[in-house]
Amino acid sequence: MTEEDSRLRGLQSLDFQERFDSRLAEIDALAGFDTAHGVETSRPIEPWEIPEADEETLSSHSRYSPTPIRTIFHVIASAPVDHQDVSFVDFGSGKGRVLLAAADLPFKKVIGVEFSEYLCGMARANIGKYRASSQRCHDIEVRCEDARDFTIPADAAFFYLYEPFTKDIADQVFGNIEASLRDHPRPVIVCLVGERLLPAVVARTGWQQVGETLVSPDDPYFGARLFTVK
Repeated sequence: MTEEDSRLRGLQSLDFQERFDSRLAEIDALAGFDTAHGVETSRPIEPWEIPEADEETLSSHSRYSPTPIRTIFHVIASAPVDHQDVSFVDFGSGKGRVLLAAADLPFKKVIGVEFSEYLCGMARANIGKYRASSQRCHDIEVRCEDARDFTIPADAAFFYLYEPFTKDIADQVFGNIEASLRDHPRPVIVCLVGERLLPAVVARTGWQQVGETLVSPDDPYFGARLFTVK
């Protein structure tokens, strides 16, 4: 690739990101989630804005960009899970939007896993401010650690990922889920929003998609797939 080709690709990527962020801002403004609940989960955060980011995390973790709130509610509500009996885990929980949405269902516990202490602090602040009459789970925890090092709770049965990191990290996380199931057999659902991590699932045995791809009520980009793991 020539220097000119590289520059053109960079400009195209920047243009796409600007249009994507503009569309997401429109969706969020219409939903009004942050305004209604006194939180801030909307503004994207670039990897280089994270104080503790280093070369490894910059190359292996995605920018913080929230899933539209209507999509989150739709995806979680569509999963065949007995909420009151299990814990919910969001890998790459960022500012905590998914955690707040999941808390509207009666999960035993809602857990966010996020490598950045900077983002964890924002998530904890949002959890502290969140006031919703619909909230049914009040046990929300933010774990600041590498997703690969996170110990899968024996009662965790809903795992949510919106393209938080590379396939290499996902491979290790999915391996940890499988190991947990060998030690504590149980039905689980793994939810992938977007398509970036699909290759990590396709390469594994015993993973089966549940039903059709869930169409986002906000934008086709946020289509989601639910998987069971044997």
